[in-house]
Amino acid sequence: AADGDTEAFGLLVDKYQRFVWNVAVRTLSDIDEAEDLAQEVFVTAWRKIDSFAGRSTFSTWLYRITVNRALNRIKARKNESEYSDTALAGKVDGELFMRQNPQATLEELSAEQELTALLSMMSDPHRKMAVVLREIEGLSYTEIATATGVPVGTVRSRIARGREELQQLAIEHGER
Repeated sequence: AADGDTEAFGLLVDKYQRFVWNVAVRTLSDIDEAEDLAQEVFVTAWRKIDSFAGRSTFSTWLYRITVNRALNRIKARKNESEYSDTALAGKVDGELFMRQNPQATLEELSAEQELTALLSMMSDPHRKMAVVLREIEGLSYTEIATATGVPVGTVRSRIARGREELQQLAIEHGER
């Protein structure tokens, strides 16, 4: 891919597109904006692939681009007081409806909507990003530190405070 092989880059897109989209939709709470961000991330990665020095894994480098772009978008819309979760709920509802077990689908949909709503209420975008990367995407503290450009201790602190904030929001809003 670094040598301009579009097929090779296509394989990277196939491998990482779900991750990029998941991080984008969880942090931005807007499907349309998440799709735009995901495209932007891969365009940036393609344009800057020659700057990938290999000091980290490709996935960490891509996470860093994703995190930076998502945080930039959050900062750009900082004046908005609420994020719309309507589109996300509709998409999740449509995807889950296609599954076989209706009871499991309803439970998963309910949990997904609750989590999405709670994430959209979090006050600190850096904390929200750390929680999404750790709890939803399963990245290690070291991977998150590399992706966000902050020390591991800061990552641990953001995650701990983020978990506390989510728990408090859940209590306040009567969620599980």
